[in-house]
Parts: sequence; structure tokens; C-alpha cells
Amino acid sequence: MSPPQLLGWSALGILIFLFVWFQLHLLLLAFAGILLAVVLRAITSWIERHTHLNGALAYAATILLIGAIASLIGMLLLPRAITHFSQLARTLPQSLRRLEAPLERTGTGRKILADIHQLMHGSGLTRHLPEIAGFFTSAVTNLVVVVVIGFFAALSPRGYREGALLLLPEPWRPRARMISRKLEHQLKWWLLGQMVPMAALGVASAIGLQLLGVPLPWTLGLITGLAVFLPYAGTVLAGIPSVLMGLQRSPHTAVYVLILYTLLHVAEGYFLTPLVQRRAVRLPPVLTILTQYFLWAVAGILGLAVAAPLAGAGIVLVKELYLHVPAEQEVLPEETTGPMAA
Repeated sequence: MSPPQLLGWSALGILIFLFVWFQLHLLLLAFAGILLAVVLRAITSWIERHTHLNGALAYAATILLIGAIASLIGMLLLPRAITHFSQLARTLPQSLRRLEAPLERTGTGRKILADIHQLMHGSGLTRHLPEIAGFFTSAVTNLVVVVVIGFFAALSPRGYREGALLLLPEPWRPRARMISRKLEHQLKWWLLGQMVPMAALGVASAIGLQLLGVPLPWTLGLITGLAVFLPYAGTVLAGIPSVLMGLQRSPHTAVYVLILYTLLHVAEGYFLTPLVQRRAVRLPPVLTILTQYFLWAVAGILGLAVAAPLAGAGIVLVKELYLHVPAEQEVLPEETTGPMAA
């Protein structure tokens, strides 16, 4: 490579890095929209295979089906969910008060209690109201952007793919087209596979909490099911309000709830997730957790939400472009990609 070519490629690499760094939030929103488009296309393809509808009509049926299901869930569950979440917000402070005695014994514990009381009863909540309002406004805006990207990307996936490939030199396009299909396959099976643990752990946790006598078991089960979309981190985050609600009943109940969520996490990591995601690229746990932590640090909740599928897409690219092996071929030792891989 001649010096002018080396300089040109170096400048291009620097520009790409700066664009990714300063527009990371935008790129993550686009990736989340692509994930939604992958799900929509998967449902549309299933409808096409099992009916006589063509592509456009199958996609319209997909949108109508999702809209009908969302409307039905909204009518049946939304009023009850609002009531339960309001009750949960009222009862969690009672659970926190049970922790005051052990926390008062240490200086760090007293500082934590002071911060909690300031936030809940003092001026802290009022001072943070603009930040809270900004967070919800940003969340709604991001959701609208993701839905719009997903809708139009799923409406004409071939057009967007071929348009992006036109930016590459012509000799590179066949391989880039093949890699894009493998990326779509990886994301599709990861997403569809993740829905099974979400439903299974949501129902199992709700039943377990009900048997333990924990208040609001089905509300907590719903939180657990939604949180399981985040591998590893989701189960831990969902367990926190459940343990606090169990503490409201008794310290022993809180311990039992902690054991329940530990068993659910083990069942998810060792049995359920590897079973339903055997057609997707397995993610080493350490890589998944590090990716989640990094994207949480630089992009917040949006980065945490897309960290696992983004790591899976990265593995496909590394295998295909750097290691020059098929994406479906395992290249790591068995204990690295074993049953705990998400």
C-alpha cells in the first residue's frame, strides 16, 4: 500500500471512529429499529409460508395482528397494571423501612438512608423533577424513532440492503450481501429465542411469588419477564423489587425470594436459553456482561438494551471478516460457549 493510500485509509478510519463516538446514540437507535424490523420480517415470513398472502398483504397482516394483540393487552391488563404499579410504588417504601435497622449500624448505611430519605421526603425529588421529565420525554421520543425505523425497514428490507451495498466497491458486494444475511439470521434467532425465556420466567416467577405469599406477584412477574430481555442483568434487576416486597412480609420470605430468583437464573442460563437459542451464535457470558457494562456507561439504558444482540452481531463480523470462518462454526473452547452462554 502506497503512502497516499495509507494516509487516505487512516483518515477514513479516524472519521468513522469520530462519527461512531459522537453519534453513538443515533446509531444505537438505528440498530434497535433494525431489531424491530427483523422481528416484523420474521413474523411476515411465517405468515407467507403458512398462508396464500403475498409479501405486502402478509406484512399488513403482521401489523394488524400486532396492533390487535397490543390493543387487547392494553384493554385487559393496562388498568390493572396501573393499579398494581401504583400499589407497588406505595408499598416499596415500607419494605425499605425494614432495612433501616441494619443500615443504621454502619456509616455507609446511614449515608444511604439519608440519601433515600432526602429523595423521597425532602427536596431531592423536586430538584430532580426536570431530569425525570426529560428522561420520560427522551424515552418516548426514542421509542417513536425506533418504531418508525423498524416499520419502514421491514416494509422494504431488500431496498435498504441493496442501497447500503451500493456504497461498497462492487467486488465486495457479494460477500457483504452474504454477511448481511447471516447477521439477519443471528439477530432473528436471538430475538425469537429470547422471547421464550421472557415468557417462561415471567410466569414462573409470578407463580413462585404467589406461593410464597409475596404481594403483587403477577405485577412482579411482568417486570421479571420484561427484564429478562437483558441477559444476566435483567434477572438481577428484576429480583430487587421482588426481594423488597418479600421483605415487607418477613425477612425469611425475602431470603426465599432470593433463592427463587437464583434458581430461575440458573435454569435460564444452563437449560432454557441454550435450548431455544441453539440456532443463534452463542455469546460468552463475560463478553455479554462487559458489553452491557460498557454500553450502559456510554449510552445508558438504550445501550444496555441492545448490548447482547450487538455483541452477537459483532461475533458474526469477527468470524467472517477477521477469522474467515463461517458464523455458525464454533471457534472457542466448549467451556467458553457452554450452557451459560446467552
